[in-house]
Amino acid sequence: MENIYRRNGLQTVINASGRMTKLGVSAISRGVGETLVEAAGNYVVIDDLLAFAGKKIGGMIGTEDACATSSASAGIALAVASLICGNDLQKVQHLFDILPHVKKREVILFKGHNVDFGAPLAEMIQLGGGTVVEAGYANGSKLEDISHAVNENTLAIFFVKSHHCVQKDMVDAKSVIELANRMGIPCIVDAAAEEDLSLYAGLGADFVCYSGAKAIEGPTSGFVACKTTELAANMRLQYKGIGRAMKVGKECTMGLVKAIEEYLAGEHKSVVTKADMEAFTEKMNGVKGCSARMIQDEAGREIYRCRLEFDPAEYGIDAKTLVKKLQEGDTAIFTRDYQANIGSIAIDPRPLNSLEELDAIYRRIKECGRG
Repeated sequence: MENIYRRNGLQTVINASGRMTKLGVSAISRGVGETLVEAAGNYVVIDDLLAFAGKKIGGMIGTEDACATSSASAGIALAVASLICGNDLQKVQHLFDILPHVKKREVILFKGHNVDFGAPLAEMIQLGGGTVVEAGYANGSKLEDISHAVNENTLAIFFVKSHHCVQKDMVDAKSVIELANRMGIPCIVDAAAEEDLSLYAGLGADFVCYSGAKAIEGPTSGFVACKTTELAANMRLQYKGIGRAMKVGKECTMGLVKAIEEYLAGEHKSVVTKADMEAFTEKMNGVKGCSARMIQDEAGREIYRCRLEFDPAEYGIDAKTLVKKLQEGDTAIFTRDYQANIGSIAIDPRPLNSLEELDAIYRRIKECGRG
């Protein structure tokens, strides 16, 4: 498995975990790669490029405008900061000087949505100048939890759509967006890994933050779908303030546009199919001490994975030990290990580059156990 990382002494990775930032997220297409090279090799007025990209992306997904960002998390910070500063350049350039005097900066967030996605979500809100106000409980929420938290200092209502969040007894995005609209409060949706690029904006969200490198399989980038051009322009103005520290380059901006075009045209298809995963599941059930079954994504997306549960007495080691063993050696295998502590891991087919990688996973798991 020779590649640029292996040639430079880094471990080869088989990614069966998902489109994870810690593993480089996605592998881009040839078309996106060619776009990156061409864009990187030429000059452009960046303000014009960002305005073009916003209108182009908005046109593709059905919004008035959008703001290209370096990541979905940067989009969160810039959206919050733009609500505080509006189109006032002085505020943009002196955000942290004015914050002690700004009362309207509370961002309401369900307690069950205040997650660590690799970094704390609350930090992204605070980076943009917001203060987090938790509503509801970790094991459930109601719309009233939000409405009772709203006051004259409320800046925005924030909703997170992610497998990281509590799923049990939680209010859905549609209801939260409708409530925000009725109350006249901006609604920000973190939909970083979501596959539908039009859904939440169509429901009325003011800002919808997406990763450009996850479902879309683009370069390291992101974008925020904005309800109006005014909101998008205020976000872009943040590049003269805190956005400077998280700017998106010309090549990634054009690569993002190309990736969205390919994605919406249906050009991104997993190499490993659901049928391949069903066959893999059947084989894994033949491994002593391993029980395998197909499962759907925790957040309800049309993503199907293979869950593997291990009986340490029969298999020989527990799931947490297996996770460590799979990550050792010249080629590391990363699985979806959120539930390894209770005896199971999952195999996500989407990032796999070939059926050979899926077979390598089977062999390694079989070798680590008792056969």
